[in-house]
Amino acid sequence: MLFVLVVGGVVLAALNGGSSSGTLPSGRSVTTHSDSWNLESRYEKDTVSIKTAGFKIQVTPGRVDVDGQRVAYLDTAAKNVAVDVKSGEITVHADGKWVVTVRR
Repeated sequence: MLFVLVVGGVVLAALNGGSSSGTLPSGRSVTTHSDSWNLESRYEKDTVSIKTAGFKIQVTPGRVDVDGQRVAYLDTAAKNVAVDVKSGEITVHADGKWVVTVRR
């Protein structure tokens, strides 16, 4: 019975994915939610580098890159950026407004 509970807990944790949040020196907050259990975020200077679900995402002061390609420009004054990764799709919002959706 204990084995079933442990396996069930691991499966639920893996299916829920992960999240990451941080504030850059400029004051910009970047939050990432991913349905992948593998999520790595690095906050360096004014850039966030995110690896999750097979994507490499970079949020810089003025743009969003996915796998080395620019997919959107960001308003440099945006204070809150949200990156959501679900079912192979990335959606980015800045200050609550939709910026871009990238599908694989």
